[in-house]
Amino acid sequence: MGPVRMATVARRVSTRTAGWPLTIVAWNTNVGGGAVRALWDHLTASRDAAAGPTVLLLQEVFATGPQIPAVTPGAAWAPRIAAVPPDEERTDIVTFARDTGLSLLYAPSMRNGGPGPSAPGGPPEDRGNAILANVPLSAPHAIELPFERQRRVAVVADIVIAGSTVTLCSIHLDNRSPWHRVWRTMGAARRRQMAGLLEVFPGPAAEHHADILGGDLNTWVGGRRESAYRLARSRFPLPVRPDRRPTHHLEVGGWLRHSDHLMFRLPSGWRGAHHRVDATFGSDHYPLVGTVEPRSP
Repeated sequence: MGPVRMATVARRVSTRTAGWPLTIVAWNTNVGGGAVRALWDHLTASRDAAAGPTVLLLQEVFATGPQIPAVTPGAAWAPRIAAVPPDEERTDIVTFARDTGLSLLYAPSMRNGGPGPSAPGGPPEDRGNAILANVPLSAPHAIELPFERQRRVAVVADIVIAGSTVTLCSIHLDNRSPWHRVWRTMGAARRRQMAGLLEVFPGPAAEHHADILGGDLNTWVGGRRESAYRLARSRFPLPVRPDRRPTHHLEVGGWLRHSDHLMFRLPSGWRGAHHRVDATFGSDHYPLVGTVEPRSP
């Protein structure tokens, strides 16, 4: 384990005040394969939607450029994934945020390929989790999860809507354990990583403060019956009836599993719900789109 390099982009100054409801999306973008711009346009197609606060909790986004550290002797890296989205260029998340004027918090979990055959002629990249929003992000921090097979770093940030604070977390758990302890793939590894997150996030419950967790939990065994999911739900009990449709096309065979989740801890009387979108926008995961708002006065 080592220090975490975070990238932040401040949203362009706006005079409008964010109001409810809040739209939240949890989505694994398949390292460039997901068309983030197309999804954003889909979410904000109407004038009312474009004016409302919208936050994307993203996994497997990538960054590139001279800020990527050089490979040191003895270093290891994940194989490069370089999926290309339909109908738009493959764009790194920092460039996308700057081009669109959105707020961004990004923390890499691992290098996306190394020198030589794994990245022939391509610039260096890393990949990890991000929070992208059309409202300002504050209190940004990264949480390095207990190590299993690959380095995993969750990102956390606050937004403020009409005087209430919402703390958001984007997380991605390991899909399997290393071969010498492969039995942990059935759930023990992800439960350990989730327990590590919950030691830090969320903090104590408070009036007018909501907490939202979204991401790819890589749940295999029964989806919501897996221990990592049940542990998270003990802290994030809403929605009571989440969308139960599968979210991920598995690499081998293409069969579907329920891997992605979006859950809330809300003050008394607040409402929260989510549904799976019926398009993948080029990723191998379906986005989950949710809304949160306080009760009407």
